[in-house]
Amino acid sequence: MKFLMLNDWKRLIVIILLLGALTISGFAGYIFHIFYSPIKSNSTNSISIILIPRGSTFDYVTSIIRKNGLQPYPRLYNFLAKRLNVHTRIQAGEFEIVHSWNTHQLLQHLVYGKSIRHKVTIPEGKTFLQIAERLNQAGLADKEVLMSLRNDPELLKKTGVPNLKTLEGFLYPETYYFSKAETERQVLSAMISQYRRVFNSDFQKRAKEIGMSEYSVLTLASIVEKETGADADRPLIASVFHNRLKRKMRLDSDPTVIYGLKNFDGNLTRKHLRTPTPYNTYKRYGLPPTPISNPGRASLHSVLYPAEKKYLYFVARGDGSSQFSRTLSEHNKSVWKYQKIRKNRQAMQRKRKKKLSDKL
Repeated sequence: MKFLMLNDWKRLIVIILLLGALTISGFAGYIFHIFYSPIKSNSTNSISIILIPRGSTFDYVTSIIRKNGLQPYPRLYNFLAKRLNVHTRIQAGEFEIVHSWNTHQLLQHLVYGKSIRHKVTIPEGKTFLQIAERLNQAGLADKEVLMSLRNDPELLKKTGVPNLKTLEGFLYPETYYFSKAETERQVLSAMISQYRRVFNSDFQKRAKEIGMSEYSVLTLASIVEKETGADADRPLIASVFHNRLKRKMRLDSDPTVIYGLKNFDGNLTRKHLRTPTPYNTYKRYGLPPTPISNPGRASLHSVLYPAEKKYLYFVARGDGSSQFSRTLSEHNKSVWKYQKIRKNRQAMQRKRKKKLSDKL
């Protein structure tokens, strides 16, 4: 009888141990399952894009995660977040979240992952306003906020040039990669920093050698940039302006006049040329008060190292290049010649358009 009771106790202990083992195994299996389960499995898309603004709290980031349905196990999420110290290490930026990741991988990505960056190219010769519009269209900055920072004292100091009133000229034309989490101030700072890398100590030294301030070089380069798109002509156009400044002649530059006009419709008239604005170099001597565009390295270099020519005039040929002259009489002949060529081309274009419309 005692032997039977002993065996029963043994069986009971074995059963209890087996049940305990099964319970522990089941619990471990459950933990293993939820740890490695994908954060989102019932979606037709394989990824989600989330934007974490700068200065975001962990609770705010968690709310973004939750709204995107990427938090299937909140307790596991909170436990791992504490173990990984995510609360103080989370990044700002735009992140691509893969739905097949588990919760651990998601949190690791928010700490160590790379933010998405968007490519935007700023061409040479664009104004501050045009650059603001381009960045706005790319969804990387708000135009109105950018325009409000045009005369920002803190950003003006970053240029390294004293007594400035505007950032015009200092937004270096380049291809940039910006995150949507970057502020408008940070975007402008990046472009100013790129300008400072280009207008380096060698350029500053050269400016002193030719007796110009950095700001004068930048202002003249902004005019050269607007006057031509032909690289070979830049040093020649720069030499024309240098020669005119030395002789105390007016620059007579159309782009400066246009910059000083409000609501310019694309048609420059004689009335415009007679309108006295601070930027009308047909009426005023010397350089305009500020740059009229944001020039690239080629235009800056051409002002610092102009061609050694005695030209005082130039006129556009109509093919992107320019015709240069030393005297006014030569210049007038060139103007007449290329105006006639331009009119003939326009007439031919009108004829072609008419023939096409007649066929249609």
